[in-house]
Amino acid sequence: MLFLAYSRTGNLFVAGLVLFIEYGVYTLTFLVAPIVDRVKDKRTILLICYPLQAITAAILAEQLTAGTLSTAVLLAAVLALATLWDFVWVVQMVVPRLVVPPRLLFAADGLSGAIGTGYQVAGYAGGGALVYLVGPEGGVSAYAILLIAALAAAIPLVLTGAQAPKERFREAFARGWEAFRGAAGRVLRQWASIEVVYGFFSAFVPLLITAIAYEEFTDPSAVYGVLVTAEVLGGAVAGVVAGHYNPRRYVGALLVASPLVAGGAILSLLAVPGELAGLGALLALAGAAIGVRYTAKYSWVRGIFAPERLGRAISNIYFFTGAASSIAAVSLGALSTAIGVPAVIALSGVGLAIAGLLALSLPLVRSLKY
Repeated sequence: MLFLAYSRTGNLFVAGLVLFIEYGVYTLTFLVAPIVDRVKDKRTILLICYPLQAITAAILAEQLTAGTLSTAVLLAAVLALATLWDFVWVVQMVVPRLVVPPRLLFAADGLSGAIGTGYQVAGYAGGGALVYLVGPEGGVSAYAILLIAALAAAIPLVLTGAQAPKERFREAFARGWEAFRGAAGRVLRQWASIEVVYGFFSAFVPLLITAIAYEEFTDPSAVYGVLVTAEVLGGAVAGVVAGHYNPRRYVGALLVASPLVAGGAILSLLAVPGELAGLGALLALAGAAIGVRYTAKYSWVRGIFAPERLGRAISNIYFFTGAASSIAAVSLGALSTAIGVPAVIALSGVGLAIAGLLALSLPLVRSLKY
């Protein structure tokens, strides 16, 4: 979607607007989570959302092929896809807790990472190849087909867990925020402050990859898939390693170290302009750090909250990340115009490092474990 928006308009602001809509809708997941928590068979949500997403992607592909796609239709499609993804994402975040005990959550994430690594790499590399060979419409068409495949794969699943008590939406919504209150909620409030900083500066990374491909290479289509794949592959491999070592006693340490490593890798991008191998290696390192932090963060949340409240807990914590990411996405275009892409790269790297130092300064956060 980012490449599509940028290639059609040549405007980083429009690409940022796509991310702003995505992140903005993802931020509203805390409104969706109480509904998901009340559904006993989580598979039902997948069987509803996947076909609706597939139809939306198919309309987008048809418009692209016909050459009639407007910015308004593109943004409307992004809005629809992101809204449906809110429901799917909550289900995916809850499922591991339904099938494994808390002590094995890191290992479960590692196993799913091992299985998913090949698919992620194939998906991003294949998507990049489709963009290069037939344009963005190839990638969008593949997206529609794969959503239908996901629907078929979801049919035999058994995703039944504990059902939340029957209560009004307002009551379920309020109960989801109880963990942030009082003395017991101090750690979550401190964590939320870190998420605001981290969410803002980490949101720059996917947009920066798009900008780097266009500004530093004569054939951006040929390198975009490589750079995105490198970042995703780094995250996937790091998730497998984290799952193997199961560092559930060191969640706080990972929340400190990961942003520092990611920030250093992003800053180092300035040292290798136009060098595909160097950029790929640094993006892989940044992806690894971001991936480890993601796994540590959500493994901890899954480990301490009851399954029937897990969707709300995860979504409420994500709210702070998503809100900051939305602001970052929509402001990046103006920032890059005002100070230039290299300066934005430096800003992103420094900001991520600050998020790590902030975690280090908060004892309740740096000592997290489960």
